[in-house]
Amino acid sequence: MVSSEQTTQTLTNPDVSVIIPSYKSAPHVRQCLDALKAQITTCSYEVILVDSSQDATHDIVAEEYPDVRLIHFDKRCSVGKARNIGVENAKAEIVLFLDTDCVPIPTWLEQLYSALQRHHVVGVGGAIENGTPTNIMGSVGFYLEFFRFLSYKGPPCFSTFLMGGNSGFRKTACQSLPFKDASIGDDFLFTWHLVHSGKPLLFVPSAVVRHINKIGLRKVLNYQYQLGLGACAYRQTVSPRLSSSMKRLPPAIFLSSVFVLFWIGCLVLKREKVFDGIKFFLLLPFLLLGHVVWATGFFREIMRIRKLQPHRHPQDPLMGMPHSEAGGQAKG
Repeated sequence: MVSSEQTTQTLTNPDVSVIIPSYKSAPHVRQCLDALKAQITTCSYEVILVDSSQDATHDIVAEEYPDVRLIHFDKRCSVGKARNIGVENAKAEIVLFLDTDCVPIPTWLEQLYSALQRHHVVGVGGAIENGTPTNIMGSVGFYLEFFRFLSYKGPPCFSTFLMGGNSGFRKTACQSLPFKDASIGDDFLFTWHLVHSGKPLLFVPSAVVRHINKIGLRKVLNYQYQLGLGACAYRQTVSPRLSSSMKRLPPAIFLSSVFVLFWIGCLVLKREKVFDGIKFFLLLPFLLLGHVVWATGFFREIMRIRKLQPHRHPQDPLMGMPHSEAGGQAKG
């Protein structure tokens, strides 16, 4: 795998390194980088974009954003691997992670940096806002993937999981426990391992990024299927008992759709505005379809694992996980 780095005049000792994994990001990379340039903060920060696209992303960043440290690979690398490469090249002791389809609010960097400085935690994460609120399938994909991370008015709270595209850590934590070489579930596994090794994480609900969701029926359903595949592998580490039960009775995974949609609905009513609650209930048929497709991916991965290792627990919980075009949450 051949890499190249755009050499720019960068800070010697920045307070923060913002790391962005990138693949086929030409349609929205400008929104992400423009929002970073507009951050209101007293911190000095560098931006590292680790790209393995074959589209125009490299040219856009190289020509229009000369201050961004651009590391380009000719061959595709996973989101987890791109994050690790960014950490290896980071100059700061605090690293923040952002995805190219995420647009942070102006105080995003300052909020995450301050939270890490004020609290005795190794990692912090923020909330996700729907970046395609007027699109039916975009909203469906948003609720199914990011329901755990809806914003709300309230103080920071401790969390077991953080979303990789809106998070920050002390660099030593990322060096001692690298991300898995995968594009789905790498962030959930990383944060779960941190918490279960006695390192607390903090969720900051006011540190919001706007997520530009996939739109179109085929794209959204295909991605839900990929998330289902990834969730099966991820759950073997996080919920081994649940995974064992699903292996014994795989069709039961389809029954989870009712429970998950009820869970999402409760969170929407609790955290979102009344209008959002009404919209969620109007979207229920599409949400049910999306989660059934997700369950199909989960089911097929269970069946594959049963055939390969009928009497053994898989050695690598991410073996066979698919790569998505952007970092994703293996929900469920």
